[in-house]
Amino acid sequence: MGLVIAVANQKGGVGKTTTSMNLAGAFRSEGYKVYVADADGQQSCMSWCAASGPETPLPFRVGSINKLDKMIGPEIAALANDYDVVIVDCPPNINDLTTARVLAVADATIIPTDASPIDIWSSEGMMELVERTRVANPAGKFAILLNKANSKTLLHTQMSAILAESNVHVLAATVKQRELYRQTAALGRTVFDVKGVRGTKVAKDEIAAVYNEIIALVQEEEEIVDGN
Repeated sequence: MGLVIAVANQKGGVGKTTTSMNLAGAFRSEGYKVYVADADGQQSCMSWCAASGPETPLPFRVGSINKLDKMIGPEIAALANDYDVVIVDCPPNINDLTTARVLAVADATIIPTDASPIDIWSSEGMMELVERTRVANPAGKFAILLNKANSKTLLHTQMSAILAESNVHVLAATVKQRELYRQTAALGRTVFDVKGVRGTKVAKDEIAAVYNEIIALVQEEEEIVDGN
């Protein structure tokens, strides 16, 4: 059974799709067979994949599962039987039952958020959903990822301190706001396979740091499947 990672937040624009796609690139670069399941009605992962073009497809599969309703859990489980890692991009709305259904079957849920008061406040509802999910999925891991971060600012330091007081683990690795991520999305690539674009090394390093923390998170109680 493969690893299921949900990427979720109740607010749009926090980098869910960017996180999902680049994490997929990180896992694939380590030899894992990866599937990105787009559960968001906006279908941003599907659009990203389409931008890659049929002649230069992404090195991992991307598919839509946003209209499966009650069958979304069984479909994710079926995908996890065929793939080492399934990454699910969830809707930006905790009132959408899709998000709760995905979290209920996820081995790990990553919550990207900007280091701003508005985004932190919007994450409070997400934290409540996490607590409810823990009842149905006590083995699931949860972590907050500071996205579009600038560690040199006082705001970043203040928001990091606020998040550290929550009951959800905060990843030490952060993802900075880089034009490169927008460029790779427009090209239908990830930072791990894009060609002819400057600045990929530092972006690879920060996504790889997130990847390593997720691996450590899920290995607290069980070993991840070996990459192929």
